[in-house]
Amino acid sequence: MVAQPPEDGRLTLPMELWDALFTHCTDDTLLSLAVVCRPFNERCILILLWLNGNSASAIAEGHYAVHPTVLPAFSRALYIPPPKNIVCDLPITPDLSQHLDMLSGFACSPRAATLDSLSLQFPQGHEWLYEASNQDLLCHTVTSIAGSIVKEVIILVAKNFIRLPVQKLGEFFVRDEASAKRYPLYAFAIPCLNSLTFHFHRTASPSTVIVINDVEVINIEIVPDEAKCPGPHHLNAALAQVVLPHLTSLTISVDYIDPIVMRAFLLRHPQVTYIHDGREFSFEAPESDFTALISPPIELPNLQQVSTRTAALLIDTAPSRPRKIRVDWGHPIVEVSNLDFDSVLKYLSRCETKTHLEISTWSMPEYLSDRQVAFAKQLGCVDTVQVSSASFKDPETCLRWLGLFPALEKVSFCGWRQVMSIQGNPDDLLQIARDILLSPGGKNIALGVEV
Repeated sequence: MVAQPPEDGRLTLPMELWDALFTHCTDDTLLSLAVVCRPFNERCILILLWLNGNSASAIAEGHYAVHPTVLPAFSRALYIPPPKNIVCDLPITPDLSQHLDMLSGFACSPRAATLDSLSLQFPQGHEWLYEASNQDLLCHTVTSIAGSIVKEVIILVAKNFIRLPVQKLGEFFVRDEASAKRYPLYAFAIPCLNSLTFHFHRTASPSTVIVINDVEVINIEIVPDEAKCPGPHHLNAALAQVVLPHLTSLTISVDYIDPIVMRAFLLRHPQVTYIHDGREFSFEAPESDFTALISPPIELPNLQQVSTRTAALLIDTAPSRPRKIRVDWGHPIVEVSNLDFDSVLKYLSRCETKTHLEISTWSMPEYLSDRQVAFAKQLGCVDTVQVSSASFKDPETCLRWLGLFPALEKVSFCGWRQVMSIQGNPDDLLQIARDILLSPGGKNIALGVEV
């Protein structure tokens, strides 16, 4: 049997003309027209999305910004490109509970099998977030969405990654800031919420990563309770998928980050301005495949500062040529640590870009080695130096070493006042520096103390 066109003749007009008519309809009218028939549903929902800020190219790739007025139609739209990323701005309205139920139902439905991320935006500090019943509803929604494919989740909040069972999410989100302050690493106050983003990792070992609020700083490190610290698989899977639009500062203190995953992560975050490689293992196992933090090397257009114990990170980010480089001098007894410091000097001796060098010292050798003297004389790129110390007793060795830098223009000292035998005016330190660095007829170096 051949399907007959409707007798009302609505399909005798080409869809291009219907599209022109639909673009003049209100959202409510489009929602009503969408239930007439499949062709109307397909075109009305797409036009509804276009009129609410979704470009045709974004829709084609599965990226949707879904306003609550569009949410009822979106949740049952069968003829749009499969969703991959959804952003939903949720103003506080009487229908918010219904909207949360819709989002939870959609995330757990078969249609969400293609979904990579779901972002919910909330008005921060609104009174709705203080009511116990609403907080319970929100916790239920988060647990339902996060647990749609896994039993465990990874939470990225403020500075840290945390791993929790799904059933513990209700305990993680607490009712007030006072409760959260008692457990700063393992609790978050719901009234402080302004966004939740779920990243779904659908592999043989599925995981859900929840990003809470705008994350600007990440410290990837071992937390005190190791049971709640993501392991290598969890962490690499999380880094492989999260997108953090406001991230600027990144610290790595664990030795099992896959350098290929880290490179892909940084390619998605070109806005990063600071990277700190704080991995201790580089001293103990330099032959490890994970000595490189990033592989292959990458250029970060906004990278301004690198902090590292070895030259590995400098090499990995060499195309970016960061203006500021911070390095630990190390311990004079630990030969490997000193060689790491030398590796940074060796790298800088081959650079031409003007560099601000920050040296943080746990301890400094009583005498400079021949290689340290040789490297200092080759640092033609270093024009400014900041030295901070927690254990200097006599600054003369360091000052004489700095005096060997051929392009040195400025030296500042940070943290010396507490450890010097001179307890008085910081000018006493400046006088010592002048006597050593500003010999008659010598360099014109600007000196300063940061108290």
